[in-house]
Amino acid sequence: MTAITPPPWMQAGSYSARTDRLVIASLLGYPGFLVDESTPMRIRQGVRPSYTNQQLKVRAAPTPNMTVIVSPGFAFIDQHETGGVGTYVCVNDSDVTLTVQPAGGAGQFRKDAVVASVYDAEYSGSVSEWRLEILQGAYAASAAAAVRPSLPANSQLLADIAIGPSQTSVTNANITDTRQFSTALGGILPVASSGAPPRPHPGQMLYLTDTDVLVVGQLAGTSRQVREYVRPSASLQSANPPFNVTGAYTDFLSASWAPITVTVPPSGMVRVTVSANCENTNTTTSTCHVTWRASGAVTVTASTYNQLTAAGGRLAASRTRLITGATAGQALTITPQWNISSGSSATASITGGTLEVTPIP
Repeated sequence: MTAITPPPWMQAGSYSARTDRLVIASLLGYPGFLVDESTPMRIRQGVRPSYTNQQLKVRAAPTPNMTVIVSPGFAFIDQHETGGVGTYVCVNDSDVTLTVQPAGGAGQFRKDAVVASVYDAEYSGSVSEWRLEILQGAYAASAAAAVRPSLPANSQLLADIAIGPSQTSVTNANITDTRQFSTALGGILPVASSGAPPRPHPGQMLYLTDTDVLVVGQLAGTSRQVREYVRPSASLQSANPPFNVTGAYTDFLSASWAPITVTVPPSGMVRVTVSANCENTNTTTSTCHVTWRASGAVTVTASTYNQLTAAGGRLAASRTRLITGATAGQALTITPQWNISSGSSATASITGGTLEVTPIP
C-alpha cells in the first residue's frame, strides 16, 4: 500500500464528514496568514514537519531517469471549493514513484509541479480520493519564462521540476522543494525567512529555517526575535608567560592560558572580555600588553581596541570588544596573547588572567 485513500472522514451516507474535518481544522495550526478575518475557518495547510525533513519530500531516482520519488509523510489539505468545511488528512506510507512526461524539442522549456491533491465527489467530480501527481507545465522559450501550471483547488504543492529541451532524466538539481509546513496549535512552525508572514498571530512561534532564528507574533500585529540565553565560556590563566620575546604579540602556551573556541551564532556577533594584572618595571616606559587574537570564522589581530597595557607600572583592568561580521555556524577561536617592549621575566609579570567569550544571539 502507498497512498492511503480515500482519506479519513470523507462523506459517507448521512453522516457529515465535514464535522470530523472541522475537528482536524480546529486542532491544526493557525488560520491562513492575513486572510483569517475573511476566512476564519481556514488553516495554514501543509506537510507535517519532521526531524529529518523528509515528509513527502520529492527526490530524483537513485539512477536518474524520467521519474521522481515522493517520500512517506502526512499532508493537511484544506477544502477550498467550499469555504469552512474542514481539512483532509492525507497519508502516504511508503515511497511513491511518479512519471515525468517526456521533454519537448529544441527551445522548449517547462516547469512541472508535484502536488498532493484531494478530489471529493461531495463537492465536484465523480471520485473521492487523494493523489500524488505531476502536473505538466506549458512549454516556454526559456527556463526563465516557464511557469508553474494551475493547481487543483484542493492541493498542496510539494516541488517544482525544471524540464529542458530533449531532457532524458531528472536529477535533484532539477527539483525545487516547495513544501510548506503545518503544525498543531502551539507548535513551532518551520518557515524560511523569505516566506515568513509579515504578521504572525499573537503568540505564534516561527522557526526561520535559513537563519536559525525563533520569532514570536505580538498583539500589535508585529513580531520579535526570541533572544536565546547563551552561556559564556571562560578560560583562566594558570602560569606567567616566559617573556623571552620583545616587541611581538605572542600566544600564551595552551597549558598557561588556554584558548576558547565557540560556534558563531546567526547574528555573526561574539563578545570577548579579557582581564588581568600586568606590569613591567624594566624602565619607566617599558610596556606590558595583554590581548587576544581571533581566528576561524573571522580574523582579528591584537590592536588598541582589544588590549590592556601597563607602562612602567602595574595595571589591573578588563576590556571588552564586540566582534561583528563573523561567519555564522563556523568555529571561532580566541587565543590570549602577551607582548613586552623590553625586559624579561625578572621585570614583567601577568597574573590573574581571565578570558570570557559570549556568542550574541
